[in-house]
Amino acid sequence: MPIYVFTCQSCGLRFEELYRSISENKEHPCSCGGVGVRQVTSFSFAFKHSQSQLNGAMPPNTGTSDDWNYDKAIGRDASQKWEKIHENNSKKERMIREKRKEGVGITSQHLVKTRGGEGYRVMSESERKVINERRGLAKVVNDANVKNNEQAKKSKK
Repeated sequence: MPIYVFTCQSCGLRFEELYRSISENKEHPCSCGGVGVRQVTSFSFAFKHSQSQLNGAMPPNTGTSDDWNYDKAIGRDASQKWEKIHENNSKKERMIREKRKEGVGITSQHLVKTRGGEGYRVMSESERKVINERRGLAKVVNDANVKNNEQAKKSKK
């Protein structure tokens, strides 16, 4: 039994309908009262790539997809992640204000997540020394890479 995919022209809902036999009907009523138009699905359509795409896939389209439900899911996910970021930032700001009232001068760079991941704590002085040493070593390595790249460019000329 074939399954056809329809997209409602009124509300944008994408839904599937199961038919007992192959149907020539290209429309199906939607639950909102609108009319769903049958879509071409991956099972019934073979896309022929142009010669330019034989060496690899084209980059993804940055526009919206034809599947509104998929776009809504992406939007909800992004919204939830931004809410979590704002929640974490407000926790950091609250902790910084409390520590400054106690006379401790810290910034958000002095905070690290707790082991449970729900809160923050001020890193210890020994942690800060280790991190600063690693940052210094990373800068030395980065500077050496930049210098090597510049010398390689000059030698190619």
